[in-house]
Amino acid sequence: EICGMSKISLRHVGAGIAVYTSAVGLSLAYFKSRPAPPGSCSCNAEKVPFAKRSTEQYDKIARVYDSKISMDESVMGIGFLRSHLIGTAARGRVLEVAAGTGRNLDFYKFRESDLPWWLRLLGTAAEGRVTDLVLCEKSQSMAEVVREKVARLRRAPSALDSEIRVDVADCTDLRKYPDETFDTVIDTFGLCSFDDPVAALKEMQRVCKKDRGRILLIEHGRTNQWSWLDRVLDDGKDKHIELWGCEWNRDIDQIIRDSKLEVEWCDKWHFGTTRVISARRAATTENAPKRPGTAGGAST
Repeated sequence: EICGMSKISLRHVGAGIAVYTSAVGLSLAYFKSRPAPPGSCSCNAEKVPFAKRSTEQYDKIARVYDSKISMDESVMGIGFLRSHLIGTAARGRVLEVAAGTGRNLDFYKFRESDLPWWLRLLGTAAEGRVTDLVLCEKSQSMAEVVREKVARLRRAPSALDSEIRVDVADCTDLRKYPDETFDTVIDTFGLCSFDDPVAALKEMQRVCKKDRGRILLIEHGRTNQWSWLDRVLDDGKDKHIELWGCEWNRDIDQIIRDSKLEVEWCDKWHFGTTRVISARRAATTENAPKRPGTAGGAST
């Protein structure tokens, strides 16, 4: 099994299960019942490739995406998961794929002053911060939203010590980045929207450094444990694609197995529909051939 259920003491279960169950149930019901955002894709799923439909949908909803998703993420505690994973594990030169509208930007530790006091005291803060960040997004419209956020971040009163660039690229073909370019590769809720998520994970492994490099994921999909909940995801799949351009019932465990990714640890949340994963590239990979090109693309 790729992910085991998070270990929680009985006293915590007794105190919080009612609130947690209600939040998850209401959020799933809300996702299924809410009307599509203005301009949502009405294309024929049988005639248009999934990735193309997904990108078209993101182009249409880019300007309203944050306002539409913020409440849902607050109820589900997604901000906490982003902060915990990215804020504590992203370091060095970082690539974030399927960056969307840049909802992870607030959680990167760009400055040494952002890091815990004990790292600064030990003199290792420089090793723990993000020195360079490349945000990769296939949707042109969403990439524009990210560029605007980066521009605002650069205008902040405190100095920004890191280089940040936004590239428009497909995660399944990261040819502009040579092998072992990045210390950390991040994807949050992206595997649901790729035509070939296994190829995407293999590309993430190719560009991630060996040994100390890490691949950090937050993904949603089937529980592979609760059949009733998997049926809810299956029944609501088409509606969710129409709303958000993603297949929320994919088998993330199987995708990871097929990619040969070496999982270090994995926590399940929301009754197993959300996975938080820290992994390393496979010791021996079947990834794409070495790509000699240099990192390029649009910059902000």
